[in-house]
Amino acid sequence: MIWLWNIAKVALGLGFVIFIHELGHFLLAKWNGVKVEKFSIGFGKTIFGFTRGETEYVLAAIPLGGFVKMLGEGGEAGEGIPDAAAAGDPRAFNNKPVGARMAIISAGVIMNLLLGMACFAYVFGREREEIEAKVGRVVAGSPAFEAGLRAGDEIEGIDGLKDVSYNDLQRAVSLSTRGQVIHFQVKREGTDALLDLPVEPRRDASRDRPTIGVISGASLEVLDYQAPAGTPEPATIPWPPESSDPDVLAIVAAGPAGEAPAPATSNEWFQRVSAKHRDKPLDVVFQRRTFGGKPVEVASGDLKATLPPNRFVDFGLRFAFEPIRAIQKGSPAQAAGFKVGDRIVKVDGRDDVDPLRLPLDCFDHAGSPMTFEVQRAVDGKPAPETVALTVTPDDATPSEGLLKLEPAEDLLIPGLGVTFPLRPVIQSVVADSPAAKAGLKAGDVIDAVTIPATRGRPRRGAESGKEVWLVPRPQTLKFDDKSTSWPFVFASVQTLPVQALGFTIHGRQDPVSVRPEVVHDWYSPDRGLDFMPAYRTMPPLAFVAALKQGVTETIDKVSMMYATIRSLGTGQVSFNQTAGPIGIGRIAYAAAKSGLSEFLNFLGFISINLAVLNFLPIPPLDGGQMLFLIAEKVRGRPLPESALIAGTYLGLLLVLFLMVFATYQDVYRLLKEFFL
Repeated sequence: MIWLWNIAKVALGLGFVIFIHELGHFLLAKWNGVKVEKFSIGFGKTIFGFTRGETEYVLAAIPLGGFVKMLGEGGEAGEGIPDAAAAGDPRAFNNKPVGARMAIISAGVIMNLLLGMACFAYVFGREREEIEAKVGRVVAGSPAFEAGLRAGDEIEGIDGLKDVSYNDLQRAVSLSTRGQVIHFQVKREGTDALLDLPVEPRRDASRDRPTIGVISGASLEVLDYQAPAGTPEPATIPWPPESSDPDVLAIVAAGPAGEAPAPATSNEWFQRVSAKHRDKPLDVVFQRRTFGGKPVEVASGDLKATLPPNRFVDFGLRFAFEPIRAIQKGSPAQAAGFKVGDRIVKVDGRDDVDPLRLPLDCFDHAGSPMTFEVQRAVDGKPAPETVALTVTPDDATPSEGLLKLEPAEDLLIPGLGVTFPLRPVIQSVVADSPAAKAGLKAGDVIDAVTIPATRGRPRRGAESGKEVWLVPRPQTLKFDDKSTSWPFVFASVQTLPVQALGFTIHGRQDPVSVRPEVVHDWYSPDRGLDFMPAYRTMPPLAFVAALKQGVTETIDKVSMMYATIRSLGTGQVSFNQTAGPIGIGRIAYAAAKSGLSEFLNFLGFISINLAVLNFLPIPPLDGGQMLFLIAEKVRGRPLPESALIAGTYLGLLLVLFLMVFATYQDVYRLLKEFFL
């Protein structure tokens, strides 16, 4: 029955937001002596209603709004051409002074702003959690990468704004104007002073919003475990018992088997330990915690697990080094004199280096010099010249460049701070490898790779009876349209059970089936753990402080809404980001499930959205009616009836179009999620 209660909460919550809006119109109308004929929540057929005094109160069938019908107005929704029969009645809306009518029109918006402020104040008055503004990963070649942001960086400020969260980062980037530079104040391990890093967001054709290429940091709280492809025997994780008050496992110590585990300080620390000892079993000590991060008492003492070493699986394909596309600011590569366009030809005197092995090779040589030979184009010379460079890699986590990549991402060498693409042109094939046995050869061009529908392992094992799909339906990753990179395919294969994939080779009609094999001397730092984002617990504020913060949050949300509308108009934000009734309902249901604070925070956000959208200068919205009243004030008399009719119908068509478009986006997202 819990889901029914959550649905009821959503209906009551959204209905209350609409009720508050219409109550504002109702109260101000009464205050100004206007006769209110009907007060309706919803449109269409009446489900429930009664008459008290001179007003009919109605709950209608279509819960997409509401209206207050005042004497002198036309149309069911209280908008449109004045009622001629009420032209001489002093209590008619249109016979009131322009100032009184403006107050009545704007009252709904004001009430929604006050409701939003009250909801936010309640949330700030309670203990709450927010995602830390910590960098978990930087996308190869992104603006953040080129500016010098690194995994593990803690963002202390954004354009001077202090004590920021990851949501503040997303908002600043998403709503930035074209060409705007955002200054991040960054705390980095090993440095005392804050770093000021300017980053200009980028708008890619494949994205709906501007981006800088930062993925939020992970915590030490384990959400799930899926044995990677190169781990034949999965580890046994001491999951807490399933209950109505679920909790999670948090790593508190880790170390190679046979040694005393060291206290875990951060997710980045754990990733380094796992990479450093990747060829050994890793002993991990867990602690049960609530989703709020509080320890849970257990009678059995320490919870432990041993994570076996994991090996890469490979097809036996080798690809050529391509010219360097981006160099990280402040990186070892920049200090050593690498340049964009350089192409690596030798590493420590070897010319047979697999680019995909370079991230771990550099990690293993952290703090020690390595020699690179690169080919560099020189102006005025027909052939590139060979340049020898000596570089000392740092201990940046190598998994950044090998695991959980973006679909079209280049190969990143974190220890150097360089990134370059891998074209899907096979340079060579390892003898007796799966690719060689399948008939692939040097010079073949891979157009696409198809991953079949793939089941995963329930985290509690077969006895849970739950079906887990890692890939719900066959997925074709295409190289010919540049929507996919080979590093992404390689990374995806590592996280799935070993299985045959379909290779579409340019010029061949039938796909080629290739099943990767475990490479016994190539160990992966990944142990199969999926971590929760890094949250921080914020203490409750006192009443006055919570109220002030509620006001600030309301102002910020209003500014964000107008900035979003502006960005939609200029193309900085895609219309794909819009949501209609279905999308709002799904978000509302998720918020209702999460608890009272999350739900009230959502209702506050929706209330602010309703206020801003309803005050846009579009008839028959309140903003459109206000526009008519301003014109009347300027002219000294009402607008001509023809202008009112034309404006109202044009506004109705625009509102209807927007509703249909938003609903289409909702349906498309659902179909894409479940069928495409």
